[in-house]
Amino acid sequence: MSEPTRFQVKEAFLGLISGRLSREDVADWANQWVFAGDPDVADGAVWDALQELSGADLQVDPDTYLHTEPDFHSWLDQFEQAIAE
Repeated sequence: MSEPTRFQVKEAFLGLISGRLSREDVADWANQWVFAGDPDVADGAVWDALQELSGADLQVDPDTYLHTEPDFHSWLDQFEQAIAE
């Protein structure tokens, strides 16, 4: 499995924020790398973003998600800052 690109990560954020992608789909996609035995992600900005995205579907109870849309915007902002450096 090859490392996700910065473009793919940004698309995951945008899909999550727009509702085009579900929280579960985005988290499952990110979890392929986050929970891999030996993740092959050399790009630090991508790795940090994947860790955030992997928690997009966490719930505090059956009806309430831990993270909200402002969190997703904040994660995207952090990612964009990291890749601009």
